[in-house]
Amino acid sequence: MRRRRLSWLDALLLIGFTTGSVVLLGAVLVRWVEPDRYPDLGSGLWWAITTITTVGYGDLVPATTPGRLVAAALMIVGIGCFAFLTAVAASAIVVEDLAEEERELERESSEILGEVRRVAARLDHIEQALTEARAGEPATTRPAPSGRIRSRPLQ
Repeated sequence: MRRRRLSWLDALLLIGFTTGSVVLLGAVLVRWVEPDRYPDLGSGLWWAITTITTVGYGDLVPATTPGRLVAAALMIVGIGCFAFLTAVAASAIVVEDLAEEERELERESSEILGEVRRVAARLDHIEQALTEARAGEPATTRPAPSGRIRSRPLQ
């Protein structure tokens, strides 16, 4: 069974939802652990966005260990999100190449299956001719299904 591939839209929605959730969580957490430095959610969001994108202007910097742990987690998630976006872009290129190869394989498989069916029909015709010849009846002289061979009575 073939696995469903993640579409561009699905991938972008996934990364957007993940990034947005982590930014919001980071803003809430840093505001909670350092309320003096981040007095409102807006300052926490600004800090979280600059941290997750690894820009880090330096205008807002956590001073406590819990705040720095939140910052470290945001930085790691930010790097992971950008790596995921890069992987999605590369995958889209590879998927298109794979889709073309799959179409070619399907076409070749159909051709092979058709040839196998023609060979099977020819073998059926030969077996029928042999059976008739062994029974002492003259074999038919009509062409085999492929039209390439004609059965003759065996002597």
